[in-house]
Amino acid sequence: MSSVVRSQGRVSWFGGRGERLLAPRRRPTLLFNVVGLTLAVVGVGIFVAGVVDVIGDGPDVWPLLATGLVVWVVGSVLWRSTIVPKQIRSLDVFVTVTVAWVAMALAGAIPYLVTGHFERFDDAIFESISGFTTTGATVTGDIEATGRGLLFWRSTSQWIGGMGVIVLVVAVLPTVGSGGMSLLAAEAPGPTGERLTPRVRETARRLWAVYVGFTIVLAAAYAAAGMDLYDAMSHSFTTVSTGGFSPYQSSIGHFDSAVIEWICVVAMLLAGGSFTLYYRALRRDPKPLLQSTELRVYLVIVALITLWAFVASGADGGQAAGFRDSLFTTVATITTTGYVTTEYGMWSQTAQLVLLIAMPIGAMAGSTAGGVKVIRMMAVASFAHREALRHLHPKLVRPVRVGNGLLTDDVARRVVGFMLLALAIFGGGAVLISMTGPDMITSFSSSATAFGNVGPGLGELDHANDFLSIPRLGRVVAMGQMLLGRLEIYPVILALSVVTLRVPRALRRAGTSRAT
Repeated sequence: MSSVVRSQGRVSWFGGRGERLLAPRRRPTLLFNVVGLTLAVVGVGIFVAGVVDVIGDGPDVWPLLATGLVVWVVGSVLWRSTIVPKQIRSLDVFVTVTVAWVAMALAGAIPYLVTGHFERFDDAIFESISGFTTTGATVTGDIEATGRGLLFWRSTSQWIGGMGVIVLVVAVLPTVGSGGMSLLAAEAPGPTGERLTPRVRETARRLWAVYVGFTIVLAAAYAAAGMDLYDAMSHSFTTVSTGGFSPYQSSIGHFDSAVIEWICVVAMLLAGGSFTLYYRALRRDPKPLLQSTELRVYLVIVALITLWAFVASGADGGQAAGFRDSLFTTVATITTTGYVTTEYGMWSQTAQLVLLIAMPIGAMAGSTAGGVKVIRMMAVASFAHREALRHLHPKLVRPVRVGNGLLTDDVARRVVGFMLLALAIFGGGAVLISMTGPDMITSFSSSATAFGNVGPGLGELDHANDFLSIPRLGRVVAMGQMLLGRLEIYPVILALSVVTLRVPRALRRAGTSRAT
C-alpha cells in the first residue's frame, strides 16, 4: 500500500524502493536552461509578429503564428526541464552566451523560410544574425514588397538583441547564483559589467525597465510627428536598439520629414549612451551622467566628425550635403544604427573616408551600440601615452586613466588585447571578403560595417546597406564578424576553443573506450 503525502508544494508517494516525486527532476545545466528561455523569448516575438500580420491582413499569418508557437513550446520545455546550477564556471558562461546567440539566430531564421521570403537557408540566417546583432545589413531585395508581419519580426529581432537577450534571461531566471554578473558582463557591450543593485537579477530588470520605457516614449514621439502606429513601433524598436532596420527601402528618408529626422537624431544619440547612467539619473542621481568623461568624449567625436563630413562632403567634386544630413549620417554611423536619409555615396572621397573611419568606433559602453566603444579608445590612448613616457622615464609609475577613474594593469592589458584582436578581425575580414570578388573600398567597408554592427557601407554597398552585392562566401565572413562584434570577441573565441579542443578529445576517448 502506498501513502501519498504533500510537502512544500510537492506531491510524492512512498512504496517499494522509497520516495518518488510526481514532478520530474530538473537537470542542473546552465547551457540548456538559458538556451531554452532564449528560444521561448524568440517564440513570443515571432508570435506577436503573426498577430501584427493578422491586424494588417497580411499574407504570412499562419506561418508566423505556428512558428512562434512551436519555438515557444520547444524553448519552454527545455527551460522548465532544467535548472541553473549553484556553481557556474566562467568558461560555462562564455560558451552559454555564444550558443544562446547562435540558437537564437537559427530560430529567428525560420520565419523567413516558412513564409517563402527566402529560398536559401544562408540568406535567412544572414538576415536573422543581422537582426539580432543589430547590424541592420540586409539581403532583402525589395523590402516594401514584404508582408508587414515579417517586417515587424525584423524590427522585433533587433529590439530583442539590442539590450541583449542574456540580460532579459538574467532578469527572469529564478536564481543565477554567483554567475549572474558573469552572464551580464559576457554579453553586455563594454569592457566591464556594472551593478546597479547588489542583486544581479534586479540590475537586469532595471536596465530592461529603462529600455522599455525609452521605446514607449520614442514610439509616442514618432507617432506625434506623423508616423502611424505600425511605423512608430517598428522604428522605435530599431532606433532604441541602434539596429536600423526599416519597413521602407529608403529608411527614415521615406518620410521626408525634418521633425522625424531630428527626433531620430536625439534618440540615436541617447541610445548610444550608457543605460546604467540613465537609470541613475532617473533615480535623482544625475551626477555620474553629467560628470562622465566618456559621454563628453562621445559627444565631441560626434561633433568633430559631423563638421568634417559637412565641410568635406562637397570637396573633390562630390555632392555637398546639408548640415542636418551630415549630422544624421554621422550619428547613425557612430551609434551603429545605420539609418539613412541621403545618398552619401555621392559625397566626396574624403567625406566617405570619414564615415569609414567612424564605422568601427561605436558609442559608449553600456549602450545598445556596437563598435569597439569610446571608453576602450580612451583607455588605449592613456596606455599608449604612459608607455611613451616610460621611454623617457623608465621607472615612471603612472596608472592608466579613463576620465576620473583608474584602470588596473590587468584590465588595461585586456583592453589593449581586445583592440589588437579587433584590428586583426577587421583587417582579416576585409582580406577574406576581397578574395571573393569585391573591390577594395567595398571589402573594407563591408568588414567595418559587419564587425562594427553598423549596416550601411560604401562602394557597391552604397547607402542602401544591401549585401546582395557581396558574394555568398563573403557574406559568411560578414556573419562571423557580426557575431564577433556583438559578443565582443572573447565569448566566441572561448566557445570555439571548447569545440575545437574538447570535442575531438571526447571523441577520441569514446573511440578508445569502444576499442577496449
